Amino acid sequence: MRMALIPSTQPQAIRSTPLTQPVGGNIAIKQLREVFRDAFDQLGGASWLIDFVNEDPANARVFVSAISKLLPATLAVSGNIIIQATPLDEEL
Repeated sequence: MRMALIPSTQPQAIRSTPLTQPVGGNIAIKQLREVFRDAFDQLGGASWLIDFVNEDPANARVFVSAISKLLPATLAVSGNIIIQATPLDEEL
């Protein structure tokens, strides 16, 4: 039996951010980000995301794909950068 990833707690008041302002460019994007952030918080935030990723290797691939789209294509830094990659089945 698979455990449901959606929390089974009492329903919370859903805070909605309707697209009441003129839809265009940055305004709509900002409002959508707020809606997704609210949903993420109500699902359980980082703890829920960790459970989701650990549930199935396909979920881990979805997570990595999503993160790669959020990172900038180029990164300007000063100093050294260390990147440590480990297989998904190996614990840190």
